[in-house]
Amino acid sequence: MSLTIVYSTRNKEPKFVRHLQQTCGRKNVEIFTYVNTGQNSLSTLYNQGLSQARHDIIVFTHDDVIFETKGWGGKIVEHFKRSEFGILGIAGTTNLPASGVWWQDTSKMIGILKHQHQGKKWISKYSGNFKDKIIPAVCVDGVFIAVDRKKLRQKFNEEFQSFHFYDVDFCLNNHLAGVKIGIIFNVVIIHKSYGATNEVYETNRRQFIAHYQNHLPYAIKGQILFENQTIKLTKYPKVAIIILNKSNNLLLFNCLNSLAEKSRYPNYEVIIADTGSSPQELVEINEFVDITTMNIKVVKFDYYNFSRINNAVVFEHLDTSTKLLLFCNNDIELINDAVTRMVQVYLQNKNTCGTIGCRLHFANNEIQHAGIQLTMDKDNKMEIGHKGFKSYYNFYTGDVKRNIVGSTAAFLLIDKQLFEKIEGFNPTYTECVEDVELNLAALTHHRKNYFVGDAVCYHFESQTRQNKGHIETGDYEKVVAFLQKHANILNRYVVNS
Repeated sequence: MSLTIVYSTRNKEPKFVRHLQQTCGRKNVEIFTYVNTGQNSLSTLYNQGLSQARHDIIVFTHDDVIFETKGWGGKIVEHFKRSEFGILGIAGTTNLPASGVWWQDTSKMIGILKHQHQGKKWISKYSGNFKDKIIPAVCVDGVFIAVDRKKLRQKFNEEFQSFHFYDVDFCLNNHLAGVKIGIIFNVVIIHKSYGATNEVYETNRRQFIAHYQNHLPYAIKGQILFENQTIKLTKYPKVAIIILNKSNNLLLFNCLNSLAEKSRYPNYEVIIADTGSSPQELVEINEFVDITTMNIKVVKFDYYNFSRINNAVVFEHLDTSTKLLLFCNNDIELINDAVTRMVQVYLQNKNTCGTIGCRLHFANNEIQHAGIQLTMDKDNKMEIGHKGFKSYYNFYTGDVKRNIVGSTAAFLLIDKQLFEKIEGFNPTYTECVEDVELNLAALTHHRKNYFVGDAVCYHFESQTRQNKGHIETGDYEKVVAFLQKHANILNRYVVNS
């Protein structure tokens, strides 16, 4: 099976045609070159290609691209053969806002696109690299659109003049008609320009909004990508899973049930540190402990301080056989066997391992955490954030990311001896960022912190907190002071925005 390539150009360049032929890697590839100095819109020319093409697999591309991937045509053909997708691109989004500007919400963008312009080169990484997978989208960038003609329901709308919004309209019109749209990652191109808006763009945008006003904003829910593999280890060091809880038994029981259902790790103890539940709520917890087969112990505290209580559990309530600590919020729900996978990473990197974190998602599938990030803004102020926050697919792929800043203590694994060397969480923090210092402290002990992308949990964050996302000024200053004190080690972990 071969394909047809369609492109519009001001000046026909035989060199570009040869480039398409040589890189495509398909015999009998058909190429339509439409020389167009502005007399036709892209929609008109692309519809001609749709009707005239000899093959059902058709690629619409700009003429200012370089295909880095050799044999990319075969990859396109295979994607369509093995899936139900009708439209594919290399960059796009899951969300179209009311403005119609598909790149407005960068957190919902997907794909990887290289650029080259006026001697400069850069890469726009809108998401992780998912290799041979197709990620569902509602819209793709017109720089590269591949279609299976048999699966299309709508052609390009010729009411859109010039070169703007033809791609957005084409995608949304087809998606509304039931055509599946996706982003691919195994075809790499370099775009030798960058997008620019003008008066025609604004005219077409207003036309698009007027046409789809009953459908905008338009979005699809992202998927949670994960492996559900069975992991067998040669060793199972004892893990203490420490969960703080107060008057949130439904969350707590959901967390514990997910641990029982999803984890196959055989050697762990759960310590519930209760910080002030009512007598009736404590009865419910004890009844749960009595009927479960899980190894659970309840320790009561009459105050709340995240750092002090976790430290007290570790230093006063664990037996000597405990090797690893897993700090776990009560609003965590395991999606896969994250515990065993994280212990596996620890065992594989035991001599260098600091903290180990996993990927956490909100209930709506958006990412809550994919690693801590420290970013210096233009005003030379450090911002503390999470990679991929509120996105669906912007996280480290390739399973394990080594030597990161660290991970949230909402679900964090660390060697007990290392935790003791660090002297635990710094108890002088008010809320939220004591885990940042713990991760940084591990780095100062010449350890590497790990993010395990294929260990996945839900985090129903802030159902137990009042000031979600707020960092007290004093806590922020403590983190900055710690960074400054260990600048020779930690400066490399702070990046410029």
